[in-house]
Amino acid sequence: MSDKMKILFACKIADEQAKARIEETFDLIEIETADEAALLQYADQVEGIIIPFTKDVILTEKVIDKGKNLKIIGTTYGGTRQGIADAYAVAKRLTVIHTGATRPRPMAEYTLGLALSSLLQIHSYHHYMKGEDPWPRFRLGRSRILQDRKVGIIGFGRIGRGIFDIFRLFTSEISIQSGHMSPQEAQDLGVQLKSVDQVFESCDIIILAGGYTEKTHHMIRYEHFMKMQSDAHFINIARGKMVDEKGMVKALKERDDFYLALDVYEEEPLPDDSPLRQSDKVLMTPHRANNSMEFEERWQCLADELELFAGGNRPESALNAERLQYMSES
Repeated sequence: MSDKMKILFACKIADEQAKARIEETFDLIEIETADEAALLQYADQVEGIIIPFTKDVILTEKVIDKGKNLKIIGTTYGGTRQGIADAYAVAKRLTVIHTGATRPRPMAEYTLGLALSSLLQIHSYHHYMKGEDPWPRFRLGRSRILQDRKVGIIGFGRIGRGIFDIFRLFTSEISIQSGHMSPQEAQDLGVQLKSVDQVFESCDIIILAGGYTEKTHHMIRYEHFMKMQSDAHFINIARGKMVDEKGMVKALKERDDFYLALDVYEEEPLPDDSPLRQSDKVLMTPHRANNSMEFEERWQCLADELELFAGGNRPESALNAERLQYMSES
């Protein structure tokens, strides 16, 4: 009889090497159905449960309560709030893990791409040359580069830190808005701690990178866009509901002297008749900052975390009460 802990994956592990690593330390059960009913069938037979991304919470309090021997639960996704009753699990002293460590670099490079295209208007030239203007060389006026621009990052979790690591290669003028960074940490990083208002008032490039919670719903509003400097750029790779989109559109209509680079929206898919589709000042992508192949390193990430746990160590992504406060809800 095996002494290994049993772990249920409510999905197929796509990386054979990662699967082999997991099987070295766990008795692995894979199923292809990811819903509460399927988890309830196995909950009292296993010590661990891992689920894929789901639109609804399936690793529920009911599943957790039935899993009398559960020790570790998690998700193949970069956050737990979407599919797991994570606060309940942490209160029950379960180890709760995710694959967030695979997200910062791909998200940061995508953000850099949005910033460079928005600054240099690469996307606009492409659009015109494919359509109404075969040679729009002088259509848009002069552009600006990223070097030495004042950058403000709103939110400094994993992704915010990844964005900082890339953008500091271009500029030393970086400001951070964070609910958990101390003045000493800011000094050590060589950044300025600022409020949301101060970031919008002072920065050339403003990047929204925080998590979506009840507290951050519509945290960016009409008045913030009205504070922006002329020719400033606002980039959102976080969540659309963190921005009051109607207020953003209203400000764009009234000023038309700042730029938007958006990967997320309050309503997705973005409606066909959205005013955002009508402006040269807006660069849009369809929520694809998480689309790079490097996200598939999540399987190796999970294997790393499970090996740490099996060895009696705390996984790097394991949630605690403080982390739960900033975990995105969508």
